[in-house]
Amino acid sequence: MKQENEKNSLESGLNNDIDEQAVAWFIRLRADNVSGEEKASFLLWLNQDDLHRETFNEISKLWGDAGLLQALGQAAEKHRIAPQKKTAAIYFKLPLAIAACLALTFLLRNELAILMQGDYSTGLGERKTVYFDDGSSAMLNTDSSIAVNMEGLQRRVELLKGEVYFEVKADPNRPFIVQAEHSTTRVLGTRFFVHEQDRSDEVKVASGRVEVSDRGALKQPQILHDREAVSIDAKGLGEVRILDSALATSWVNGFLVFENASLESVINQVRRYRTGAVVYKDDTLRTLKINGRINLRESDDMLKVLGKNLSVKMTYLTDWLVIVG
Repeated sequence: MKQENEKNSLESGLNNDIDEQAVAWFIRLRADNVSGEEKASFLLWLNQDDLHRETFNEISKLWGDAGLLQALGQAAEKHRIAPQKKTAAIYFKLPLAIAACLALTFLLRNELAILMQGDYSTGLGERKTVYFDDGSSAMLNTDSSIAVNMEGLQRRVELLKGEVYFEVKADPNRPFIVQAEHSTTRVLGTRFFVHEQDRSDEVKVASGRVEVSDRGALKQPQILHDREAVSIDAKGLGEVRILDSALATSWVNGFLVFENASLESVINQVRRYRTGAVVYKDDTLRTLKINGRINLRESDDMLKVLGKNLSVKMTYLTDWLVIVG
């Protein structure tokens, strides 16, 4: 009964700033790539006010993660990022509102720069196909942007963000080159994808052949053939692998098609087409294997459709936070 009361209290009070901050921290800290700097920032936030700690503890208990706070404290001490005593914490008390404004300013400035550079862009949940004078085409996936230069001896496209599917008209005298943050892809005529992610690029070939190199020239270029893919990050090219699922490429046809895919991988794809965050009340659901497809034209309802088809409960605490399980 106590847990149910805590849940009702949380749902009714989530519009409170501290509740939303606590939920945001809870979601971020469950990710696999949390940095030491982020852990330090969290611990500073946690020690700013007793209410911060109480609110975070309530949310942790709701999902059965009461040990999360203790584990973070141990990790902080191990990596020497634990905050100073509360008496000495005055130097760190930059108001969260100011910090949020600075982060938002940086984000908007980055988005404005991309908007100014890009020749073609899509918003969240939008897809768009553009056609070039040489007969080639590019389909932009959700939240993507490209800059195009078709003049001269080379046809060049810069992927500024997101993912694009290319169908290239063969021209031996004018190679087609796609440049992303970590990679350069060179083709003569083929169908392929380039996806710029947070810390890496991914190149996937539907048919034909492409040459992929890392921009730092750290490793030898790789030749990709039909249904092959490779990831590229700051360390260079990864291992070439076979595309064994339609989920990575089916968006071109207006659907997310999944064949024996984990629920987590499907939801990660869905999250690219909608705003908000998704967390799992039961981590065992992440590995649940499913088959089916979701219509991208129904991006606002994709999670609801997925939950209904799988008989998995989807709880909407706010417009931007959904709990699976």
